[in-house]
Amino acid sequence: MNNSAIIIITHGSRRNTFVEDMINLATYIEEKLEVPVFLSHNEYTEPNWRNIVSELLSKGINHIVFALAFLGRGNHVAKDIMGSFGVNEFYKWVKSTYEGKEINVYFTKPLADSNLVKLALFYRVFTAFPQQENEYIEDPEEIEERTMKFIREKVRERFPYMGGREIEIIARAVYASGNIDIADKIYISQDAIDIGIESLKTGISILTDVKMVSAGIRWNKVENYLDKASELAKEMRITRTAAGIRLGLSSPKIVVIGNAPTAVAEVLKIRKEGIEIPLVIATPPGFTNAVEVKEDLIKSGIPCIVLRGTYGGSSIAVSIINELIRMVRSHGG
Repeated sequence: MNNSAIIIITHGSRRNTFVEDMINLATYIEEKLEVPVFLSHNEYTEPNWRNIVSELLSKGINHIVFALAFLGRGNHVAKDIMGSFGVNEFYKWVKSTYEGKEINVYFTKPLADSNLVKLALFYRVFTAFPQQENEYIEDPEEIEERTMKFIREKVRERFPYMGGREIEIIARAVYASGNIDIADKIYISQDAIDIGIESLKTGISILTDVKMVSAGIRWNKVENYLDKASELAKEMRITRTAAGIRLGLSSPKIVVIGNAPTAVAEVLKIRKEGIEIPLVIATPPGFTNAVEVKEDLIKSGIPCIVLRGTYGGSSIAVSIINELIRMVRSHGG
């Protein structure tokens, strides 16, 4: 509205620093709203809000927002200011008169009930009571080492009969998820680790369902066909991730699926067509298809490492394949 303005009203003070602080406040609001803002005071210093109202009305500006820069609803607010217009409501445009002229007024509430003001005051008081801070480990290698040590111990407690390589794969998955409970959900088929390691030693390519998985794998032959899958997906009436898997499995590859249950389903179809798949790592999360298709993968006989149930995620799939790669590079499995 071209006939609008904002008047900020403070209690007022003769001290220059007070006025400087209020000018900064008024400037900030004017720059944000691009509406004329006038700083005024109720007493002690000029300009007085009454004079500004009179001046604005003389210029035809008759829609005025009164921003009350008071903490509480005392007499200055209720009687001196709002009472001058016969108004007792906040956040509502009200028609009134002032010096015989019509005016539309809108009053903001004082500040004490604002959570932002409460928080600002709290932080200022808080500095007087310094809190004892915990000491944090900042070295990333030490963080990983300590975390993995803790996780390995927890996994061994659950599976005292399990071999070291299986423990390491499960621990890496737990580390990636931040959830120790998924340790009970990870299925590793017989010989899956050996087959994965031997396949990687040949320099085999790794095929992924989504780019997020590809981005995390530390291997120089990682393939993803999602960008090229739209046409095939429409033709076969399947998802793009499923089509991307089909495009990529023209030859044997390790398949790593961290996002799409339909990609796992497509792997099962392709396997029935006679394509050899040395290893599938499948950790797609979900409540529709995910549980069932992962169980079907386990039953299929394809060597696999699977996170059962609704749990899952790309980072978990990446952590598992990267652990196999680490085994190859560190000591050949």
